[in-house]
Amino acid sequence: TFALKNPDVSTAMGTDKIHHAQSTGADILCAADNSCLMHLSGLLTRQGSPQRPVHLAEILAATEQEPWT
Repeated sequence: TFALKNPDVSTAMGTDKIHHAQSTGADILCAADNSCLMHLSGLLTRQGSPQRPVHLAEILAATEQEPWT
């Protein structure tokens, strides 16, 4: 609901996050909150960015070895 109640602040925060993530050259932007990921995904799509937002759980689930071994 933050993005709905504070759209200007939310957009500015998302734009900053995307700018910093893109400056690293990473293909993926990781976050742990679904609403944050949806917001960032919308911003990335509107920018035409190839960067893809991914939930942390997806990254952990995709590892070849279990992290505790």
